[in-house]
Amino acid sequence: MYLQTTLNQSNAYFSFQAKAVHQLRPYHRLMTIQRSQSEALLSFDRPVSLSDHKGLALLVIAPELSAYDDYLYFLLQGSIQIKPHVLFNTLALTDHCQVYLEPTQNEEPQIITSPRRIKAQLPSRALQLKQIYASYYQAYASGEVIPRGQQDFYELVIVDQGQVQIHPVGAQPVTLQSSMAWLTPPGNRPKFSFKQDGLTTLVSILFAAKGIPDSLCLRPFKLGYRQLQLIERFIQLSRQSPAKPYGYDEVMAILDILLIQCINGAQQAGRALPQTSMRDNYEDETFQAIIDYLETHILEVHEVQELVNQFDLSRSSLQALFNKYTGKSPKSYINQLRLKKAKQYIHESQLTLSQIAEKLGYGSIQYFSRAFRREFNQSPSQYAKSIIK
Repeated sequence: MYLQTTLNQSNAYFSFQAKAVHQLRPYHRLMTIQRSQSEALLSFDRPVSLSDHKGLALLVIAPELSAYDDYLYFLLQGSIQIKPHVLFNTLALTDHCQVYLEPTQNEEPQIITSPRRIKAQLPSRALQLKQIYASYYQAYASGEVIPRGQQDFYELVIVDQGQVQIHPVGAQPVTLQSSMAWLTPPGNRPKFSFKQDGLTTLVSILFAAKGIPDSLCLRPFKLGYRQLQLIERFIQLSRQSPAKPYGYDEVMAILDILLIQCINGAQQAGRALPQTSMRDNYEDETFQAIIDYLETHILEVHEVQELVNQFDLSRSSLQALFNKYTGKSPKSYINQLRLKKAKQYIHESQLTLSQIAEKLGYGSIQYFSRAFRREFNQSPSQYAKSIIK
């Protein structure tokens, strides 16, 4: 992907022309560009105009002939005037490519050989997500153990609530808590065990891919707020009909983005990262404290004003923090946490739906049911029936 274009740009090598010069001058030459690579560079003693006509052409500028790594690449858009003695050439990015080359007074160019072949190369993808086989959201009780056999696919596991202990073959057990993830590559399948009192809920995604580095596999990693939002959207879409137009495309795109973000995060671990500002550090710590408080006191916190009072923040500051880190309003985020807690209570089967609604601060079972359906696309009773006991 070439990020620079000639559109509305002027620099030491060319200047943009608002009107195509071939409409004004007689010396234009319509040239068909068939090659995506060349060893030749052109140079004119006088200004020469270059305009796009059909397809996509790549303009290559050589500031210094011998400094191949410093060559500049621009997508040719509109019309430009190249300055005298600038070394350049155009290469085809698409199959059918034509440009207007308009020298001053029909001047012929000097042909200079580049020390290396110039190529128009579009990057290939490093990560290739091929197929999502299945995804599921499951609850596990304390004391359960899940033995695993060999597998020929990737499995991404995200802890939604609770904690799980993973037992990799030949390695020490690793404990994952809420908002943490684990990626098992093909050829492995560690045992999972659940020792914490109460339920643990996991999201599992089974898929085929190429290009995932080993540094992301068989190790715990923490998901940020934006990654967790992607997971929430993934779960929401996975519950919908497979026949929904572009639904599977969006699911694939979400997993693609999630994996890329996790890969980049894993590769940056251990590197010296840019120093964040004091303000950013303060906001990070403040928001994390708010989230920790909410997860601990979600049964008591039902209104935004309670957070305002607890953390001595204005409503506008609180709103800005939630918008920055979650893309949601504080009220929406609180309600989301309450509904996730409701799913946990439904799994435990110790309270009626009316008792759950009352415990979480909903005024009525009807209000609770409407909120639950909006969030999870099914009623609490439908969700209870769907649980495999």
